[in-house]
Amino acid sequence: MATAAFQPPSYQSAAQLDACSDPISSIRINHHAKVPVFPKSGIATIIRVLYASIDPIDYKLLTIPWPVPRLVVGSSPIIPGTSYVGRVCKTTHPGLEVGDIVWGKHTASTRFGTCASFTLVNGDEGIVKIPDGWPPGREIAELAGAGVVALTALQTLQAGDLPYGTSGGKATGGKVFINGASGGVGTFTVQMAKHCFDCAKVVVSCSAANADFVKSLGADEVVDYHSCGKEGLSGWLSEWSRRTGEMFDVVIDNVGSDPSIYWQCHNYLKAAGGRYVQVGGGMDFGSFALLAKKMLWPSILGGGKRKFQFLATETKQEHFRLIGRWMAEGKIKTVVEDPNRFSLADVGKAYMKLNSGRIRGKIIIQIDADDE
Repeated sequence: MATAAFQPPSYQSAAQLDACSDPISSIRINHHAKVPVFPKSGIATIIRVLYASIDPIDYKLLTIPWPVPRLVVGSSPIIPGTSYVGRVCKTTHPGLEVGDIVWGKHTASTRFGTCASFTLVNGDEGIVKIPDGWPPGREIAELAGAGVVALTALQTLQAGDLPYGTSGGKATGGKVFINGASGGVGTFTVQMAKHCFDCAKVVVSCSAANADFVKSLGADEVVDYHSCGKEGLSGWLSEWSRRTGEMFDVVIDNVGSDPSIYWQCHNYLKAAGGRYVQVGGGMDFGSFALLAKKMLWPSILGGGKRKFQFLATETKQEHFRLIGRWMAEGKIKTVVEDPNRFSLADVGKAYMKLNSGRIRGKIIIQIDADDE
C-alpha cells in the first residue's frame, strides 16, 4: 500500500458531457478538466487510465428528467465511462501498490468516469490486478472491455440458476435462450453459457449478418429476429419448443423491448425452476411502467406465468477475479473489432456509433496506452 509516491496533477484531459435530452451532442474534450480529489479517509485508488470502454448507461441515465441525473451522478459536466484498465498512481488499498496494473469498474455512476487521463476508484470491490497467467502479447485492452458487460453476463447466468457442475452439485447441461447475443453483454453471455457454465443448448437471437459470428462464440442455434413472421420472436420460440420437445432453464433478455417474449414464455420456459432474467430496457416512463407490470402483475390476472427478475448488476471483486481467470485461461474474450477502437479525441464519434445499435462486441477508448 502506498499513498504518497505519486501526486496527480490538478488538471487532466477528459471527455465531458452534460445531463440533457441529447447528452451525446454535448460531448467535448477538455484538456483542463479537474482531477478527482483523493479522499482523506477510506479505501481509494487514483488510476492513470490506459484504456476505457463505454456503455449505453453512460448517456441513457443522463436523459432522465431532472433531478435524477443530479442525484445519481452529480452536476454537469460529467466525465463518462465506467470500465477501465490502468496503472495505480496512488492508493490506500491494502492489496495494491503504486505501479500495479489493475482493471474493473466504478461501483456506481460518478462525475469522474474513465474517459479521462485519471479516474478515482472508491472502495475495494471495483478493482483487481490483472489476472495471473495473462498471456504475453495479449492486449490488456480486453480487460477494459470486460468491466461492466462481463460482470453483467456472469450475474445474469447466476440469476438463472442454471444446472452447473460447480453449483450445489447440480448436473451440467442447462438450456438457455439469449435475446440480443451480438452486443457487449450478449457476446460474453454466449461464451460463458457454453464454455464456463457447460450449457448443453445455447439458442440466441441476433441479425442474420451476425449469425456465424455468434456461433463462433458458442451459440448452437441462431434465430434472425427480423424473420420470425407475424408471431415475432415469442412465436418462433414457442414453435421451437413444440418442434424439439424441449424447454429452456432460463431466458436472458438483453434487449427488453418486446414484452411478448415474457408474456408467452410459459410456452418455452420450464415451469419448475425456470427463470426469466431481463437486463436491457429503455430509460423512458413507458419502459419503466412495462418493467413494473412484468414484475408486479400477478399471473392469475393475466400476468406472466414464470419467475421474472430484472437484474441490477452488483460490483463484486470475487466476480472480477473469476472473469479474469476465465479470460486468462482462454475460455472467454472481449470481442473488439478494429473499427470499434477510438482515441480520447474521438469519444463523441464512439458514443454516436454505440447509440446506433450496430455494434458487435465492445468499443474501446485508448487513453494512455504508451504507459503500458
